[in-house]
Amino acid sequence: MKKIFTILGIAALSTMNAQSFTATYDFEGTPPPTTGAVAGAGSSNIAAGNFTTTGYTQTSTGNRFAHSNAPTAASPDLAKYLQVTITPNAGVSLSVSSVTFRSQRSGTGPRSYVVRSNADSYAANLPASISPANAELEVVGTNEFHFVNDCSSCTGQNGNTLTTAISNVTTPVTLRFYFYGAEATGGTFSIDDVIITGTATTGALGTSENFRTKLNLVKNTFVKSDEITFGADVKDVKVYNMMGQVVKSASVKENGTVNVSDLSKGNYIVTGTVNNEPVSQKILKD
Repeated sequence: MKKIFTILGIAALSTMNAQSFTATYDFEGTPPPTTGAVAGAGSSNIAAGNFTTTGYTQTSTGNRFAHSNAPTAASPDLAKYLQVTITPNAGVSLSVSSVTFRSQRSGTGPRSYVVRSNADSYAANLPASISPANAELEVVGTNEFHFVNDCSSCTGQNGNTLTTAISNVTTPVTLRFYFYGAEATGGTFSIDDVIITGTATTGALGTSENFRTKLNLVKNTFVKSDEITFGADVKDVKVYNMMGQVVKSASVKENGTVNVSDLSKGNYIVTGTVNNEPVSQKILKD
């Protein structure tokens, strides 16, 4: 029986092919083009849609996606956003690992902005960080980007970074950028050099994990004992809820555990690095 299992495992592994891609939106031109350039081995397996605008007023500024009419309120107006969609081809599973972009405001433009996805019907802000560090930007509250300083001749700022737990989905992934907290509705803001990074997996997936992940990452995908048990030395373990929020982090040895007794019942995604290879797996906590 053991030999049969091994043969089946190798066969399952050989039918899958995870390929990385990047979708880059540089908005280079006047008016700025809203199309993305897709590169990488997985580029032929996805379609990168155009950036669109809802609720804001696009300006005539070139070489960046610039707008006005952001709300002055201290929270997003859900009817005003910039949007882009990445769509996997039929039979392809799509994972989005990170999004980076450049942001800019005028002296009276919005001070705050967040990014959400359709994975949870735009309910929660995607995990945000500033990388590399930039003294002009910070993350406040629950994953809210914020311009730190006042400015008269404001320049674009790099470092806006998002991480997601959107893993092996077969439906389109849509991202919405919400800008708010403007000092005047006529103040302007823009995004530029947006880079969306992920993988497109072809083959007989059937589920959102491949055989190697199941073998080397989590041993008990149905967690009944309040502990996740790992099948290998795993670095940079992160447990995400289905809203893309990191709820646990650790590094573990083979057969090591992470206690999740404080987490609610439901589905989670575990990510980590095994033998220098990034892996992920969905678990169910009972």
